Amino acid sequence: MRNREIPKGLRDLLPDEMRTRRKLERKAVELFAACGYDEVLTPTFEFLEVVEAGGNIREKLFLFMDREGGILSLRPEMTVSIARLASTHLQDGMLPRRLFYSANVFRHVQPHLAQYREFWQTGIELLGAAGPRADAEVIGLAVKVMREFGLENFKVSLNHIGIFNSLLDVRDIEPKDRELVRRLATKKDLVGLTEALDRMPVDDLLKETIALLPTLHGGLEVLQKLSYLDENPSCARAAEELTATYNALKAMGVEEQVLIDMGILRGLDYYTGVVFEGFSPDLGYGLLGGGRYDRLLSQFGFPCPATGFALGLDRLTLVLKDREQEPTRYLVGGEDWAAMVAAAETMRNEGCVVNLDVEGLDRDQLQAKVADQPGWSLIYIDDLAQGGR
Repeated sequence: MRNREIPKGLRDLLPDEMRTRRKLERKAVELFAACGYDEVLTPTFEFLEVVEAGGNIREKLFLFMDREGGILSLRPEMTVSIARLASTHLQDGMLPRRLFYSANVFRHVQPHLAQYREFWQTGIELLGAAGPRADAEVIGLAVKVMREFGLENFKVSLNHIGIFNSLLDVRDIEPKDRELVRRLATKKDLVGLTEALDRMPVDDLLKETIALLPTLHGGLEVLQKLSYLDENPSCARAAEELTATYNALKAMGVEEQVLIDMGILRGLDYYTGVVFEGFSPDLGYGLLGGGRYDRLLSQFGFPCPATGFALGLDRLTLVLKDREQEPTRYLVGGEDWAAMVAAAETMRNEGCVVNLDVEGLDRDQLQAKVADQPGWSLIYIDDLAQGGR
């Protein structure tokens, strides 16, 4: 076959990147397990009906048909699949239930740097617990795993989706206009947002409040700038829940990494409460995202509050791949194969990374082989027998 290309938006993962990725995944998995989370995994594809329980994102799905005529979709993210799994298998267990996963997901998006059509997520879901303590556990764990990765320059931005939804809960605003406002606010397109609001039949105070949202970020003081809170009880309740979560995080000692950003709205329809995203100035893209989705599981017959987040392993690998010093790799050669194998096993038991010469090369040939390979060192068994390396 002459064609060695791969489909648009996909890529091969080479050894250097895979080493970094596996290290990150291992650190995350160990932390999640230590915090009482159990690993699960769902099928790579689901029925379209299951996937669309999370909202209308059909234009981003990879769809195909099985031989029985059912329409299937590659999973675009893991939360909906976990909700289906929990509703199918875990309704009789003790709540809250803590689950984690690591899996590839697929979205038909326009590929560019750090955005691919197949990408990897590692994340957690906390099922069966409502309130600020549950939200704080999940967000605090997001901060902790970023610290575990060695990231220092990062922030986790919080919002409550109920503030935005309550402000737009006006009968005269069409659903398509609400989605337009959401999209413009998420992009922080202040000019476009103002122009869109000017065309809508809402009072000036509400327009000013909504237009202000993308600019509000900082500590709890930003909530004082929402002058419309007194006019909207639902909005005020959402602000109280956000405040309680922020205070719970402060009590956990992670406030330096946490801020409130009223422009964080997330892109999926199932969110109902506190939402959050993690960013690093080193990349310019989100590194993690999540939030509360209290109504999703009820669509599968399991009324259950829930919250969680997912880490983007591809993007984290881009940020961190050059930060870790790789250990020296040893190439063991010689004429005595049994002695070579024994020496290699001894070194591996000591934690060394060791390759055996399986080509039967002499010392000079092996020395030439590793001479221009950074991080490699030759060990020749005859040298060991003489007391050196």
